[in-house]
Amino acid sequence: MNTTLDIILKSIKYLVIYGVPILGGLHTFCYAKSPKYYFFIMRIFSKWRDTTWQVNAEYILEDIGDAYQKIESILKEKYKNDGYKRTVNMKDKKVYEFSIFNCLICDDFQSGDFSSKKIFVRISKLNVTLNTAEEKLRELREFFNSIERILKPKHSGYSFDIYFRNGKNPFFGLMVQRLGKENVSHFECVFPIGAIVSKNSGSDKSQHDMRIYKEKVCINESSFDTIEETAKRALLFK
Repeated sequence: MNTTLDIILKSIKYLVIYGVPILGGLHTFCYAKSPKYYFFIMRIFSKWRDTTWQVNAEYILEDIGDAYQKIESILKEKYKNDGYKRTVNMKDKKVYEFSIFNCLICDDFQSGDFSSKKIFVRISKLNVTLNTAEEKLRELREFFNSIERILKPKHSGYSFDIYFRNGKNPFFGLMVQRLGKENVSHFECVFPIGAIVSKNSGSDKSQHDMRIYKEKVCINESSFDTIEETAKRALLFK
């Protein structure tokens, strides 16, 4: 009995003396060298559990015509039972609230282009948790795809900004951990979306970039489907 106990105690002793330092060293090495391990640790400690999103869309049309009415019909149909209301109703600018979204829709009249062939849609200050991110991405994709189907624009463009709570951008942290965040006053890094999106995403991956700033991640695309896929891979590793 004593022999068995001695063996157990010796094993624990050797584990503490040799195992813990080895595991600690392995953790430090992987944390510094492996992005996948780094992001795994970040998610465990909830460094990016809360984010704020801002989405901007631009559509170039043959003519604006009844574009406002068409977009409003989408909102009324989808969100009539989910707090839908129009809070601003000007000729060239309208603001809607529905679900958790605050949506500004305007055209380019004020920019001096009196042909008015551009419609802009902005959804701002959208607070999203890690658990609700996939659902909100799907909801945004369905909304923007509905707009494209009904407006049939000649060109579509989207920008998707992800701000991390308390400035804890894990992508920025990964890239400057050797320098120290406190030593960086400005940071911008651009790399192909194809680095995290599969090659069969349907477009030339070399033409689409993901931008990393100190306080946010920015994705610019002509299709919100690709933005959704990229954001899911960046935030959720799916």
